Amino acid sequence: MMMRKNTWRTFATYWWGLPMICGLIMIPLSSWLSPSVMLEQGRTYFIYLPLAACVALLMVYDWRAFPGITTALLIRYVDKNGPETGVIVTLIYLFTLSVCWMGYRAYTQNRWSVSIGLMKMVKPRLIWLVGLMGTFFILLLQLVIGLGLLPNEVGVSVDQSFNLPALINYQAVLIGCMSSMQLFYYILRIIRQPHFAIVLLQRMKRDMAPNVTKNEIRLWFSLLILFVVLLSWPRQDPDTANILLSDYTLTLLLPLMLYGAMRFSYHLVCLTWGVTLLVLFYNYQEFVEWSNLEHNLVFITSLLLVFTLCIYLLATVTSRQRDLSEKTSKASLLDPVLVLPNLRALQRDLAHYPRSIICFIRIPELDMLSRNYGMQWRIEFKQRLASTLRHHLGVTEDIYHLPGYDLVLRIECDQAEERVNELYKITQSFRMIWNGFPIHPQFGFSWCMVLPPVMHLHMLLGELSTIAEISLTSGRPESTLQVNSHVQSEIKAKVSMLHRIQSALDGDNFVLMAQPIQGIRGDSYHEILLRMPDSNGNLLSPNSFLPVVHEFGLAYQLDLWVLTHTLKFMQQNRDTLPGCRFAVNLSPSSLCRPGFSHLVHQLLQEHEVEPFQLVFEVTESHLLHNIKYAEIALIELRNLGCRIAIDDFGTGYASYSRLKEIQADIVKIDGSFVRNMLTNPIDAQIVRSICQVARLKHLSIVAEYVEYEEQREALKLQGVDYMQGYLIGKPQPLATLLSARTEVKPPIVGSDDVSL
Repeated sequence: MMMRKNTWRTFATYWWGLPMICGLIMIPLSSWLSPSVMLEQGRTYFIYLPLAACVALLMVYDWRAFPGITTALLIRYVDKNGPETGVIVTLIYLFTLSVCWMGYRAYTQNRWSVSIGLMKMVKPRLIWLVGLMGTFFILLLQLVIGLGLLPNEVGVSVDQSFNLPALINYQAVLIGCMSSMQLFYYILRIIRQPHFAIVLLQRMKRDMAPNVTKNEIRLWFSLLILFVVLLSWPRQDPDTANILLSDYTLTLLLPLMLYGAMRFSYHLVCLTWGVTLLVLFYNYQEFVEWSNLEHNLVFITSLLLVFTLCIYLLATVTSRQRDLSEKTSKASLLDPVLVLPNLRALQRDLAHYPRSIICFIRIPELDMLSRNYGMQWRIEFKQRLASTLRHHLGVTEDIYHLPGYDLVLRIECDQAEERVNELYKITQSFRMIWNGFPIHPQFGFSWCMVLPPVMHLHMLLGELSTIAEISLTSGRPESTLQVNSHVQSEIKAKVSMLHRIQSALDGDNFVLMAQPIQGIRGDSYHEILLRMPDSNGNLLSPNSFLPVVHEFGLAYQLDLWVLTHTLKFMQQNRDTLPGCRFAVNLSPSSLCRPGFSHLVHQLLQEHEVEPFQLVFEVTESHLLHNIKYAEIALIELRNLGCRIAIDDFGTGYASYSRLKEIQADIVKIDGSFVRNMLTNPIDAQIVRSICQVARLKHLSIVAEYVEYEEQREALKLQGVDYMQGYLIGKPQPLATLLSARTEVKPPIVGSDDVSL
């Protein structure tokens, strides 16, 4: 069997084999099929097919087709017109074919043999294989006949170069090359590879518009056959022809063929049109008026030439558009980097199946690992994990990439829990070797069953993401059936709170509160606290909405709102509250934001507020997010003249080490140590230790949660400079400072005892 295949491959490839046989058969056959008429000036063709057959041979066999073409032409013309005439005509053919084929090959490089109908090849094929080839061929024949080297009986030429039969022959060559080249090309491909017939049928089916029906194709073919029959119907009286049996019906073919070009395959339309032209020109007597035959033939052939060009171009363009549309549709369902189905593909697949199980895979450490190992590691990790999981998925199941660091599986509902547990074990055992080291991040796994239509897929995936976080702790796959109500209530509460926060930001509905911080030397300032009204007008504490603010990335906007409105209050009430000072809390996203200190400087100048009137409080744990940028921002703010306070000191990590590194002015002892310092020796020792270290750093000390006189006296003994708590004063709306201005003493500017 292998020997037979090799023998056939050799026979079909070498010039002396199939290319020679096809040339010897195809060229005489094309000459016999070419419809023509004998006029007074000589034979005139309607469609000249031998040149189209030669081009088709070159399209299939390249230069290996020339021996077969040469032999077939010599046999045909030497036997018909003698040796001298046969050699001259053969040379004209070979020269025309060689020049145009070399130009075409030079223009298209190695893409000369791509499929007929490809949009990029339309221009070079129309120029080199139709326009220039037909023009060179006719001009050379006319030139040689004009020199008396050839008799007029050769065909496709007349003794007068510029007359109507010459124009008809020229148009016949162009029509033949344009309309019949595909027909011969497909025949040759099927002879060379019989399997190509099935491929051609598949291409025809694939290139059709998606919504084409069989009835539509039947109707189109029925109308085409009807028009061809009307045009070919024998006339009883040529002088009294019916309008439906005349050349007027010919023009109806154009809209019909254009419709087919837009709806059906390029291959089907071009083959059909090539056969239609042959049938029509073989029956030209029935729709061409004989009273002025030459003029009518010129008009009809030129008309059909334009029809052929329009049909050819429109079929190519529409087939290309459908192909691009299909590719674009497929590309829209794939992630271009990971080459995995995306969220849109998941939504489509969920709608196609009656029931599905969605498995959400959460990889929280992927971001941190990609920062250390690079972006390529993250891409390969997800690709390898997806490849591993695909080996355990069914034909209709798939894995999908989500924006971020998560993956989603869609599996069938049969034995759901067993399948989920199996897939979970596979993810837990997955290891990726990178630079010789096995890497295995944690996986969170959640799942649920869905029925189409899935109207709120994005919310469902958000819920599954939250449940996958629970799976990281529980060490098992979690389903919505187990924690559904709890998670849904949390998600709804978060979304509701997010809408309130955004509405409060947009409508300036936040409320600024001020709590006094009293110095033991008589000076004081106030800390700005934030409250948000709920739907009933009650003020919500920051613990109710700040977690949502940080989770959804609104911390910087909120900090900017507080700072701007605080400075605006100071500017508007400068006469009533001269020299007032306020402490404003900063979040990590604000502190580490490039250009934040420059923005503070602009706001201070805009509101004409001195920098010493502002104290920025930074929670100790916030400094750990990005210590480098935090230190730069704190230095720049201090250089402006603002004061820096470390808030909630003692509750973060490596507190004393951080205190040694950070350049600050104030330390605020966390209230959890102050509250029980009188009854808990450990808390008392912590407060004493903080005060000792702060004095060594020459920092002012603020104690929070001071509620009793005994606490204040004990803190004074420890060297605390400022007190804050209900004993000193409760948070009040910022506007109340105006009515109580006499109770607020101005700061002692320039005193060495006051470091604030």
